Order: sequence, then structure tokens, then C-alpha cells
Amino acid sequence: MDSDAGGVLSTILVNVDARFRPIVEIGIIAILAVAALATALNPIIDFLHRLWSFLRWFMRSMRRLWRRLFGAPPPPPPPPNPEGRTIPDERTIWELRAPSQPAFPNTNGIPIITIANMKGGVGKTTIAANLAAYFRDRSQKPVLLIDFDYQGSLSQTIRREAGYTDPDLTADILISPQSPLIDPPLYAREMRRELENISIYPTNYPFATIENNLMADWMHAGNGDLMYRLCNLLRQPVYQEKYGAILIDCPPRLTTGSINGLCASTHLLVPTTLDDMSAQAAEYFLAQVERMSQSVFPRLKVIGIVPSIVYQGGDKLIGEKRTRDRLISYGKLVWKREDFVLVAGSIPRTADISNYAGNGVAYVRKAGAKQIFERLGREVEQRL
Repeated sequence: MDSDAGGVLSTILVNVDARFRPIVEIGIIAILAVAALATALNPIIDFLHRLWSFLRWFMRSMRRLWRRLFGAPPPPPPPPNPEGRTIPDERTIWELRAPSQPAFPNTNGIPIITIANMKGGVGKTTIAANLAAYFRDRSQKPVLLIDFDYQGSLSQTIRREAGYTDPDLTADILISPQSPLIDPPLYAREMRRELENISIYPTNYPFATIENNLMADWMHAGNGDLMYRLCNLLRQPVYQEKYGAILIDCPPRLTTGSINGLCASTHLLVPTTLDDMSAQAAEYFLAQVERMSQSVFPRLKVIGIVPSIVYQGGDKLIGEKRTRDRLISYGKLVWKREDFVLVAGSIPRTADISNYAGNGVAYVRKAGAKQIFERLGREVEQRL
């Protein structure tokens, strides 16, 4: 290696003019010296860097330890409600602007069930899609689905099962001002294949903007029938005579579509997963419903809470059993009902159901899933 390097240097020097050869030799020697020095100093520089890093860490640790042992105690947390601050009125805009004469669903009409909760991911869409197939088979009449969640999960689930892929939006017709050019019943999309005799008013993301614009117009006008447009439609014989049941899927917010669904419905079903956060959301939502029922939808009946996506019925996990018992106690204390939680209708966490979530309807695909939703359907029917 050294002889090769020497041969290269000799070749370079031979080709250099004799006048500049001493300068080139000095340059080469300087470069080699710097390289050798850097190689020799590299372990020392690395050691010094590690030492400096350790000293910085040590000093930070000592400062934290000193503050913990001898420093002043941390300031107390601020009071939950500082003086001068008032908690905003809990009443919603729908309560504040509720008309003196609300519209009601037909007294002896078909069941119109809203499936809602103030928390997402609790199985609302899955339950709506599969119960639609159950009620169709049970009543031997067509069933209507209404998707008021702008994400369109129910629309996607139903349409994919029926073999339709293009997104669609007609749910806005149900809450928009009546037009002589539009006949709302014609915009219910009829499904096919295993979902024959199930129709849906689908939705898509633009629905959120439509809802907001309708609310803004309603607030600006100061009155109007915005909250009861769906109710007035579903009271008509064209819906009452054609369908055996109507199911409405709502987002986890009191949107324009949600309030129309609640006002038009005869019953409310509240799914929840069995964890403390979801249980709190269900209880809070039901407290809102109870308060709003006094002025906004006084004839709405609450079917109860259905545990959803539970592990083997909620009997295996201590946390799920504790939450289920909490909800049962809540139903007895607040709603004065022993059957407020549909324990026998719980939706377990199974592959048969989860594999089709968002992509199809497990009820028409898997016998095990069909049995699960038949149990839930029977529990719901007992409370109608």
C-alpha cells in the first residue's frame, strides 16, 4: 500500500515543473500531517463530546432534584369556576328557538327509530344497517333508511352491499324547503340483491354545508318549520303505507339533520361501547334528550341503551361488566326502568360483524351475525 502511494506521489512530482516541485511537496506533506493529526485526535474529540453531554444531563438532573427537595411548592390549581365566570346556558339553540306548537309523528303510525349518541365509533351505523334487514324480514314490508351523518358511512355500507359504488346525496331533500318541482318519495334510492325492499336516502360530505346553510337561514328568519320538515314528510301516507319501519342514522352532534330525525321519530335507540368515556357520553346525551323532550319532541320514546362492540357480551372483561352495571343502575335511577339497558341484545365483538363494517351488511352474509341482530331486533320490538 505504501509503495503504491509512493509511486503515485512520484508520478505526480515527475509531471510537475521543477520550479513548483518544492511547493507541491510541502503541500502534500501538510495534507498528510493534518490527516494523521485528525485520526489521532478523533477518539479524544469523541470522548470530550460524550463527557460534555453527560455533564449537561447531570446538571439538569441536579437542578430538577434541587427544585423538588428545596424549591417552592407548585402553585395550587385554579378553582374549577373562577369568580366572575359563568357557565354558559346548557340549553341548545333548538330549545331556545323551539316553536310553541311542535309537529308530532303519527300516533298509530309505523315505528320511526333514530339511532344516535353523542360519541362516534359506538356502532350506530352497523346497528342501523343490520336492523333494517331484520325489520324487513320481520314485517315483510319495505324498510326505509335515512342517513343524516355527512360522512355517509351508512350510505356506503348499504350501497356496497347492493353493488352500487358511486356516492350519492338525496338526504338533504328531506330537510330542505318544499319545492313543487321535487317529490321527496321519488328520491329514496331502492337497493337490490340481498337488500331488495330496503331503500335509503343517502348522504355525502356536502350535506354538512347544506345543514349549516339551512340553520343559518332559519336563525336569520327567526322562525319556520326547519326542525319539523322531516316529521311533516314522514307523516304522509306515501311513507306510512309503503314502509314497515324507518330507521335514521345520526352523527354524534345535534345537527340540523339530527334534530329533524329526533323530531320525526317515535323512538330513540342509543348504542354505546362499554367503557367509562362512552357511558358518560350516552348519559349526557340522554340528559339532553330528556330536557329537550319537554319542548322540542315531547312524544319521543327512548327504547334504551344497547351495549355495542362488547367482548363476549360484556361478561369477560371487568371494565365492561362494571360499565354495564353502571348503565343499568343509571336506567333504574333516572329512567325508572329495569329494562333500560338491552343486555340480551348486546352486540358482541365478532369477526362476522367487523369484517363487513362499512363494506356490507353482516345480517345477510353470516348466519351468526343474523342471530345476533335478531336478538337485538326482538329486544327493540318488545319496547316499541
